[in-house]
Amino acid sequence: MNVVFHTLVSVATAAALSSRVKEKEPLNSTSNIAVLVAGFTAGVLSHGLLDWLPHQYPLRSIADVVVSLILFSGVWVLARKEARWILLTCFLGAIFPDLVDLGPAVLNKQMQLSLPMVKTFPWHWKEYSGSIYDGSRRWLSIANHLAVVAASGLLILQYRRGIIRRYATPSQNTS
Repeated sequence: MNVVFHTLVSVATAAALSSRVKEKEPLNSTSNIAVLVAGFTAGVLSHGLLDWLPHQYPLRSIADVVVSLILFSGVWVLARKEARWILLTCFLGAIFPDLVDLGPAVLNKQMQLSLPMVKTFPWHWKEYSGSIYDGSRRWLSIANHLAVVAASGLLILQYRRGIIRRYATPSQNTS
């Protein structure tokens, strides 16, 4: 799927996990590290699920990356200071498979390099990918994109107090 969908799901995951971050404990405490690892892992696994679903690519690559960075940056600015680390780790987990598997090809094309291109993650292999390039199953792709947006939106709405400053309770709103 386009990176923007991975980014949106990473924001929803961060919102859901943000209540697990212990504000009174240092970031490197065992419980907070466990939440950050869970966020990164959830990002990687959600990437796999989204790429496995049948989908087309409604955004071109450049627009996709720009919109994703705007989305992430906007949420970062609105996020409570304590929630930013979980937001970052979920986002990095969500884009990690593309950085590993697709990054070398992009670098080769843009910088005339010859880095080896290996698809490490199975959802980038042809037999497990839901990518649709021939225009077939357009409505299934649209339905899947809408389901991802709706589910992410509901999670963000449900857990907004844990991640967004404006909705935090007075004791949470420290930034």
